[in-house]
Amino acid sequence: MLSVLISCLYNRLGNIETIIQGPVPNVEYIIVVQGAIEEELNAFLHNNNWTYRSDLKIILDSNVGVTHSRNLAIKHASGEYALFTDDDVTLSNNYVKLLSDSFSQFPEYDFFTFNVEDENGDLLKPPLSKGEHTRRTILGVGTIQIAVRLNSQTVNYQFPLELGAGAKYPCCDEPVYLSLFLNKGHKGRHIDKTICQHPKESSGSSLNSYAKITSRFIAFNYIFGRTLGVILFLAFILKNIKKILVK
Repeated sequence: MLSVLISCLYNRLGNIETIIQGPVPNVEYIIVVQGAIEEELNAFLHNNNWTYRSDLKIILDSNVGVTHSRNLAIKHASGEYALFTDDDVTLSNNYVKLLSDSFSQFPEYDFFTFNVEDENGDLLKPPLSKGEHTRRTILGVGTIQIAVRLNSQTVNYQFPLELGAGAKYPCCDEPVYLSLFLNKGHKGRHIDKTICQHPKESSGSSLNSYAKITSRFIAFNYIFGRTLGVILFLAFILKNIKKILVK
């Protein structure tokens, strides 16, 4: 069973019908909705027949922040593996086969990352790894690239609530999440194939605010430990000083 975990804002819930495919055998969609009250969501569900599909679970989350919704989605997933995605992507037509083949071909890996293209068919950003991931290469990963194997250990790994879109520190929740796998002895691999399309936009890689810079500091400490994390963060700041100074 594959669980597709979708984080969604209420005002974009109508987009989900065009994102999901199927029904597809052995695929479920967990849709976690933020930005609404229960009465609003119930009215939407009542007025939209597609929401009654048996392969959908639509859950209201009263919290704010994408990491809350992703953690809640993991909690409700029934699959052996899960794909993270958002309310503004287009999944590749072959995404189910791509995931099935990847997890079957590489049973020693517990997470995979894939390419994401923009609407013109260009990569949103080049991967830092063309093979097995390290703590360095996960620094360039976005959530909609990630699929994980869910088992008794990995199902307990959580995204950091202080990081990510909607949180005080809006970046770097993805590498922190994947570092839990690596630091616990799991392995990850990049598959050089496209899993979805996403509109081209300004990314979280910018360093134009105190919160974004602090996000990196917190993430480096999570991933590398306090001492090495501080050293690597300072090296990162020196390398990117021009980006920081140019607002």
